[in-house]
Amino acid sequence: MGKNLSTTVAVYTDQRLAEQDWDAIEKAAKSEGGIDLADAAMVRRNLDGSITQLRQQSHHGWGKGAIAGAIVGIIFPPSLIGSAIVGAAGGGIVAKLTRKISRSDVKDLGEVMDEGDVDLVVITDTDSVKTLVDLLEGATKTLTKDSATADEVREALNEAGMSTPPAAGEPA
Repeated sequence: MGKNLSTTVAVYTDQRLAEQDWDAIEKAAKSEGGIDLADAAMVRRNLDGSITQLRQQSHHGWGKGAIAGAIVGIIFPPSLIGSAIVGAAGGGIVAKLTRKISRSDVKDLGEVMDEGDVDLVVITDTDSVKTLVDLLEGATKTLTKDSATADEVREALNEAGMSTPPAAGEPA
């Protein structure tokens, strides 16, 4: 059975602070004993209420931006987000994660994201959450909710044609 994943949302009023925390996440994902990063994305809420993706994790997280994009796709109505955020594989992942994240959790994550101009959406294994939250020094607020297991998400990615390597410490 794969590791349990958690989704952490961090909100910022200043993009510069979000960028600093993004860099800290990348550094921790590379370091021994850091965080077990599955995926991450940085999004900005525009004046018209639409959502623009500023960054997606592609170097250290095995989700390549697709998981975090799917989470954003669950939280926000499709009319507010660009198709690039959810991506080509997003539909299957959105469906899989929608079954794993409760409606109240989606509502809670969305309410937190509404409080900032720039948001980080970070998916880690549950054992990495405390370390991750400690890295989010510039955030005005954070919230973490349980997601699916790594195996469930990898299955959805594989079904969408995006093969993923096993995470460190997991069998192939």
